[in-house]
Amino acid sequence: MSGTIDNEKAFVQKAIIAYGPEFKDHLRTKGFISHWFLHYWAAVSEIINQSAFGPRVLDLGCGPGWSSIFLAGRGYEVQALDVSDDMLAIARENAEKYGLKIDFQQGDMQSAGFHTVERGFDSVFIMDALHHCADEKAVLANCWKALRPGGSILIVEPDWFHEYSRSSAKDRELFGTTERGLSSRLIKRSLRQSGFIKPQRFFCIYSTARSGLKSRLKALMSTFATVTIGYPHRPVIIYAEKPV
Repeated sequence: MSGTIDNEKAFVQKAIIAYGPEFKDHLRTKGFISHWFLHYWAAVSEIINQSAFGPRVLDLGCGPGWSSIFLAGRGYEVQALDVSDDMLAIARENAEKYGLKIDFQQGDMQSAGFHTVERGFDSVFIMDALHHCADEKAVLANCWKALRPGGSILIVEPDWFHEYSRSSAKDRELFGTTERGLSSRLIKRSLRQSGFIKPQRFFCIYSTARSGLKSRLKALMSTFATVTIGYPHRPVIIYAEKPV
């Protein structure tokens, strides 16, 4: 679970040493070809279509910029923040490739110095980044500061069992990164303690069925598992609002 900001900043370089230079290409393209990301993004798209979201969005922990690009591609004005300069370099390359104007900045979303980021955002988006932070309450306090009254926050994170997965154990061993598991209960409680209201959880059904009976039964079982006990890589998706 434990890690340091320096380890998060050095992740890309350490991963390239461990896995080879092609790992950078993996970071550059994963968000556009990974079935798990695209399933998650389909769920996010449905939620923001039905909710008060944007048009000025702060994307925290943007990494290689996948989420920022999807948001900007929908027409939002996006400012994106990440602690790693290496990640931001990839993000800027990706945004330029797609001809999108995104304001990428380096910064720690847990930091008390977060006040240097602009204020008055309509929405904050955090995707697959909060579990890399040791103090989620510090992050949410900064989100509160960045949002206008009546603004919204949307969080997409791995479930509580992420902390105990083999991939998390490997990343902690190789790179020293923070790999936490954040349950929906914990995130909702932290949101309320930070002043947010109406936290609502959404479920992303991680299965697409073919026409055959076996495939449909498998999808039905997957759906049941998602909304009950869960299974590896099930996301916790929570939307909340800042009071007017």
